[in-house]
Amino acid sequence: MRADVVGREIASAAVRLDDAEAILFQPPEEFLADIDDRDLACFYLFLAIQKCIDLAADWIVHAGWAPPEDDSSTFDLLAERQAIDRDLAVGLRWAVALWRRIEREYWKVNHASVQSESREGIFNLRRFLAAVATEAGL
Repeated sequence: MRADVVGREIASAAVRLDDAEAILFQPPEEFLADIDDRDLACFYLFLAIQKCIDLAADWIVHAGWAPPEDDSSTFDLLAERQAIDRDLAVGLRWAVALWRRIEREYWKVNHASVQSESREGIFNLRRFLAAVATEAGL
């Protein structure tokens, strides 16, 4: 993994997470009342999660491991190879599931659930970014 490229990708994901947090961590009544902010927060999360999935896939390729069958298995494979801990991989399943819902069925997204689950989800995404940074020597 090229440290300069990985560093840029991590920084990009971190900015999107910061942007999402600024909206998601509002009081629930404010967050849920503002349709534009809800959509924007989900879009920022979508972008950050996509970066994390891409970074995970790059990590797997760089390590020379066979790729997983789907995006959901990407973080599980890293845990199986002891690159990240199992609890983090389980926590990141939320992110992949949300990413998939936003991508395929956004009209079904429960924004109240996204907001209530986002603190732990964003924490796990940041933990993953830190693990990637360590792996890349940053």
